Amino acid sequence: MLNSTPSNQLSNILYTSIPKSSTTTINLNNSLTSHPSTWTINEVEEWLKTNQFNDCIDILCNQHKVDGKHLINLNENEILSLTKNDQLWSKLKTLKRIKQQAVIVQLEPAIPNSSNYTSYDNIEDPLITNCCLLTSIRSDKKKTLSALFLVVISVYFCSFIITIVDERLPDPKNFPPLPDLILENIEQIPWAFAVTEKLIVIEITTLITVILFHRHRMIILRRLFTIIAALYFLRSCTMLFTSLPVATRITDCQPKRLVSFAARFKKATLIFVGQGMSSFGVKTCGDYLYSGHTCTLVLATHFINEYTPRSYHLLHFVSWITALSGMFFILAGHQHYSIDILIAWVLSSRLFIYYHTLANNRTFLQRDTNRMRIWFPFFTYFEENIKTAIPNEYCLPNCILDARATINNWLETIRYSAYWVILFLFIIITYSLSYTKKANFSSLIER
Repeated sequence: MLNSTPSNQLSNILYTSIPKSSTTTINLNNSLTSHPSTWTINEVEEWLKTNQFNDCIDILCNQHKVDGKHLINLNENEILSLTKNDQLWSKLKTLKRIKQQAVIVQLEPAIPNSSNYTSYDNIEDPLITNCCLLTSIRSDKKKTLSALFLVVISVYFCSFIITIVDERLPDPKNFPPLPDLILENIEQIPWAFAVTEKLIVIEITTLITVILFHRHRMIILRRLFTIIAALYFLRSCTMLFTSLPVATRITDCQPKRLVSFAARFKKATLIFVGQGMSSFGVKTCGDYLYSGHTCTLVLATHFINEYTPRSYHLLHFVSWITALSGMFFILAGHQHYSIDILIAWVLSSRLFIYYHTLANNRTFLQRDTNRMRIWFPFFTYFEENIKTAIPNEYCLPNCILDARATINNWLETIRYSAYWVILFLFIIITYSLSYTKKANFSSLIER
């Protein structure tokens, strides 16, 4: 008896859906050639003819140049707006099921060598025409700038909220620190918080280096900016809703009301520029619940671990030790309550993991696009064209390559110019010597 396997079922489905082209031979057992997303425009046209959708050929194949990849990404509203054909959408749903069965996401890519990079087409969709809307998606700088704008607005909003929270700070004379199991058993170390900020600088420097030399740096930056924006917006809400008393008895913090909006704006700008770090001259008192320093440490560690090869065990170990040490020194300095550290760790780590789980599984974006756009509007906008998990590949940034080429050109120009300068000096010196000898010879004749 012949057993029916998933691959046989997929081949049977494809047999009724793949265009029977006399010039193109398709091997059903090979997923690279039998997959609908690999169809060319001509194969899409033949599939439409085979299924008696001749009236849709002109609008899809001739006007919009829809190939197999773009065909299976069309949703019901787009199909109906273009063709007004319900039967075409029914057939197209069959192709979508085929795609979901055949797609395999490689979550652990191998470490490539310098001459074997993953094609950008395997990471992001290329330039497409979708329902008369032309969009460019190749490491889209516009989306990265949008994410940067989003994080700047979110962080500045958080800085502005801190100015309000400082005014609402409970008076330390009347409101002592809340009971805290960890702070009660750790003596305050005055220099501990400064150590935390130095560890943050180390983590951020390492993360910037990883992103700078990563081949898919634009995608990583979009994800980093989006997660930071979400964390700081949530932090703004929690700080504003609940004002906690100062966590230490040794403090010079006092509630101080700002006299004008201009003064509040100036203070918010100083906090934003200094990124809330006392090492940069920023002093805040009421920004508890939850810790922004902990969010920075945990998020930087997660990104370093995610976007470096799995074999870099020492780097991963050191980054986690740095993050944990930073959190300990925050508590040792009595700069935050223990609950601030815990909430910050849980929120930043869960948000990172959930975001990347969704980003690495394209199925979530394919099943119900409209619902995803409602519940995750920013995620859908920034990640709708990412096909799979990002491989950890590295190369020099274009700016460094361009700068190196420019410097080489300058050096070549200087070297070429030096030849002419030396030649010119040689001519001048030779002429001067010859003129001196001629003058001496003339003086001898006169004598």
